[in-house]
Amino acid sequence: MTPAPGLRPADPSRVRLLPGPFAERAAHAAEVYGGLTPDDLLKGFRRNAGLPAPGTDLPGWASRTTEATFGQWVGGLARLAHTLGDPALSARAVELADGWAATLPADGDARMATYGWEKAACGLVDVAEYAGHTDALGTLARITEAAARTFDRSRSPATRTDRDGRKPHGTLEWYTLAENPYRAYRLGGDTSFRDFAALWHYDAYWDHFATRPAPGERWDVPVWLHAYSHVNTFCSAAEAHAATGDPRMLDIAVNGLDWVRETQAYATGGYGPGEWSVPDDGTLGRALEWRTDSAEIPCDTWAVFKLSRRLLAATGDARHAELAERLLFNGIGASLPIQGDGRSYYYADYRLGNATKLRHWDAWPCCSGTYLQAVAAIPDLVYWLSDDGISVAQYLPAETSWRQGETEVTLRQHTAFPETDHTALTVETAAPVRFTLRLRVPSWSSGLALTLNGERLDPPPAADGWAAVEREWRTGDRLEVTLGAGLHAEAADREHPLRAALLHGPVVLAQEGVFSAPFSLDGPPSPDALAAALRRTDPDGGDGPFAARLRYEPTDRGREEQPVGAFRALSGVRERAPHRVYHDLDRPRFI
Repeated sequence: MTPAPGLRPADPSRVRLLPGPFAERAAHAAEVYGGLTPDDLLKGFRRNAGLPAPGTDLPGWASRTTEATFGQWVGGLARLAHTLGDPALSARAVELADGWAATLPADGDARMATYGWEKAACGLVDVAEYAGHTDALGTLARITEAAARTFDRSRSPATRTDRDGRKPHGTLEWYTLAENPYRAYRLGGDTSFRDFAALWHYDAYWDHFATRPAPGERWDVPVWLHAYSHVNTFCSAAEAHAATGDPRMLDIAVNGLDWVRETQAYATGGYGPGEWSVPDDGTLGRALEWRTDSAEIPCDTWAVFKLSRRLLAATGDARHAELAERLLFNGIGASLPIQGDGRSYYYADYRLGNATKLRHWDAWPCCSGTYLQAVAAIPDLVYWLSDDGISVAQYLPAETSWRQGETEVTLRQHTAFPETDHTALTVETAAPVRFTLRLRVPSWSSGLALTLNGERLDPPPAADGWAAVEREWRTGDRLEVTLGAGLHAEAADREHPLRAALLHGPVVLAQEGVFSAPFSLDGPPSPDALAAALRRTDPDGGDGPFAARLRYEPTDRGREEQPVGAFRALSGVRERAPHRVYHDLDRPRFI
């Protein structure tokens, strides 16, 4: 694969979420995680180090130490500080990183399992990158040197009976260790990080993704493995490419994300029923008949956000933003917000019949870490810079500023998508400046329609999934975009063509399940059949901080006492409210 050069992420310190549901979710996360007391978070580490340990142990997974999620919380706070423009959150992240460093012994051995070490490494790199606290790289160097001496290097591949590769040595998810040392090497140039990362390549698994299957053939790759961590390992391959330029690593990462999108992901973008990767033989669709743990949403979202961001920069191909978009609206965007007691949304439930939204039964589980990381990373997905301008990869309210040549430019995106089908981009610039503004053309779009300062533009041809408008821009210029979202159905997998979810653009629709009959059709779910069966109704206001006001009513409600249920965005479904995400469209069911 020859990378298409040019895209680089916008400076995270210069991207802000504008008012809207994603900004509300970020503010709520800041309230919960920023409100945690450093003494409480550090208590277990200090106690284990024989130091004074004031504070109170947190409940649940954090009852003895916060090792399982501490690094994720630290890194998430550093990222969230940029998201909200809140220096206090950045200072808190630095305080926690330094407080943890003070508990380390002289030899740097953190006495952590690989699972916690990997998350601590991520937090330290994030504090260095997002908070500018380079001392964190020094801490990482100390624990990396110790890990190089002490970690077992058996590196046994995961199997169906050992799905996260921990036996017999106990190095849980060792195949995710390379990602953050590679990030540290790129950030600070210390080759010891690069050398340590190279120890943890997962060649026994990655080799299966070095090439795509031939047209018409199915993927022949290992399955029945831990789904999230095996998608996360593709992030290590992507970072290996970024650090070393090895094109094979890029092929593996690209093919890995394609495999997830084509064979593992539900319409929401979530994957891993029962936390398993599954064969491309109808297992994904069959799991909807009985599994309540359809997808591990915060973790799934975090892995795809990272991988999407790296592949966009490496290839410039807009398709790598598609799965991240699904998880924006139907994954982390449709999850229940974290509670102050640490109860976190963990598993999404897409069962046939009636599904429900619930939080995990324990406080502060692993997904409480990836929840914060995913929410804080949302601004990183929106804007991409190149020498000739800027690209818009996600359609949500956000702004960014950058220098185009010698000229300072600000781009603001205002949108109520998906309630409306429009987004508006306005330009503010110190002086007239020529640049190219690119817009991602989503696969679900019936075609973008563009209006510049009130005048309709001819639709520009798309290249690599981007439509480009190149001109001299001035303050006050306004580009209005009609996105072309519409109603369509997506099958669960190729073996179940009529077991499908309904979507409006990228937004999964959930059918109301309280005393309602399932939805079905007399034939295939063609656009004409869906248009005849469902009509768009006015927004209904919704409930909760992320209740998208998108609603479809069946044109034939059926029986009066238990009519066919209406549809709304999955993000608007409340906790414990019965709903249906997937439907057997050819099998109406009545008692």
